[in-house]
Parts: sequence; structure tokens; C-alpha cells
Amino acid sequence: MIPVNKDNIIHTLEMYAHHGSFVVKKLTNNLVSGFQSLLTIDDETKQQFFRERGISCAKKGKYQQAVSLLAPLHEAHPEDSEVMIHLAMAYIKTGHQELGITLLEKASKDHQDDIRIATVLGLTYVQIEEYAKAIPLLKKAIKATPEKFNLHYRLGVAHDKLGEHDFAIEAFLEALELRPDEAKVLRSIGFAFEEKGDSEAALAYFKRANEQAEL
Repeated sequence: MIPVNKDNIIHTLEMYAHHGSFVVKKLTNNLVSGFQSLLTIDDETKQQFFRERGISCAKKGKYQQAVSLLAPLHEAHPEDSEVMIHLAMAYIKTGHQELGITLLEKASKDHQDDIRIATVLGLTYVQIEEYAKAIPLLKKAIKATPEKFNLHYRLGVAHDKLGEHDFAIEAFLEALELRPDEAKVLRSIGFAFEEKGDSEAALAYFKRANEQAEL
């Protein structure tokens, strides 16, 4: 590594300016294959580039590319929670559900105060029908971010699937406060009341849901 001083900084900036297009071309050509052949750039710069690119790919739905970029980064820096989240979701989206869930569970264990991890894992548990595991994580996420409609709604779904209809209705009503005209929430409340044997309440919510759907 070149010692850091004014002359070296100027020299480095001039070098990157002169060879900028060459460096960008090399980076682009090596996105999927990983950390190969970028000997003209220091490791920290390479890793930061691949980190940003991998996360960007995951957000854009380019999950296979995201796996190729983020997997070696996670191996090198297993403490990076942001990489863990996006790599886990990329694994799940590319059919490697077990790998993705395992990674999210590890992230949740290692970063217990990270609300985003709790949110992602909780919602993922609902998707894979692990409702009992989802509930405490969703409650934790709701406590930190009570304004998130989807958390309340998915908590209601989890309770409903477990036959806990009173808790489900409570969660759905919280979701309804955030979106008073949301037809799917009104229907969910109606179904929960129906499961409880309260046909009158169920019918009232079904009627409201149908009215909203016709608007």
C-alpha cells in the first residue's frame, strides 16, 4: 500500500483519472465471477464495489447475480448484517430456501437489536408458513415501527392461521387503523369473525369489503 501523503494522494487521483475507463471496464467484466483479476485496485475498494453492486442487484431482483457477488463477501466478512440480509433473500428467491432461512436466523441471533432483520425474518416465516416463529419477531418489529401496515396485517395472518382468531382480529384492526379502506383487511376480519361463529359481525365486514372493492 502506498503511504498516505499529499503527493501520493495527488498521484493516485491522477492515476485513477487517467485509467478510469479501464478500471470501470475491468470491474464490469468481473461482476459475476467475483474478485478475480482486479489487481490494480486495493482489496478494500474492490470489496466495497462488489458490496454495493451485490446489494443493488438484490434490490432490483437480479438474485443470481446478487448471490455470486455477495456470497464471497459474506465469507470474508460474516459480521456484515446488510450483506447477510440481501444474500439470504437472494438465496430464497433462487430456490435455496434452507440456505436463506439459516442465514437470516444466524443474522437474527448475532444482531438481536436489528429491527430490520427481525422484520425480514418474521415476514419470511409467514411466507413459509412457520407462523409460531413469525409472531414474536413481528411483535418486536411492530414495537419499533408501529406505522408499518404490513407488519400488523401479517401478524394477523399468522394468528389467524394458528386459530388464534381474537389475536388475529386485534392485529387486523390495528392494520385497518392505518388503512381504513383496505378491502383485504376487511375481508380478513370478516373471515376471522366467521371462524369464531359470529356471523353477524362477519357479514358486516364482508359488506364493507365489497363496498370498497366496487369503488
